Amino acid sequence: MKKSVETMLGYFSQIRRVYANEINARLKDQNFSPNEISILILLSNNPSINTGNELRMVLGVSKGLVSRSLDSLAARGLIQCMKDSSDKRIQRILLTQEAAPLIDHLMEEITEMNEELLADISQEEINQMEITIRKILERFKERDGK
Repeated sequence: MKKSVETMLGYFSQIRRVYANEINARLKDQNFSPNEISILILLSNNPSINTGNELRMVLGVSKGLVSRSLDSLAARGLIQCMKDSSDKRIQRILLTQEAAPLIDHLMEEITEMNEELLADISQEEINQMEITIRKILERFKERDGK
């Protein structure tokens, strides 16, 4: 039996949670929630993801959790929320300059984790997984006409 897209999404969701928890443990002196870590990672790696709704959809968490996490990150001076110039209902989320040293440290920890976690997984296996994920994504885009 083939696994479903839901099964794969479940795996990715579990990986994201474990990944965020591991990074949080490595940055325990910083006292971030796993969701805050996930938001920082997403904002630093994906500049096109810059609204609360986009974060909520990618992370698969509630609007309230995203809102609380964004408020916490803004209070620490790590993000800034600005009204969209073309649609005042939309708040754009941007990393601040104060976030740069933390993002650098976060990326160092991520690099180290990747080396540890992927040590016995071949580049061929990683490439095949990426090809498969891209195929699924392209099929969704084709169906949506995008």
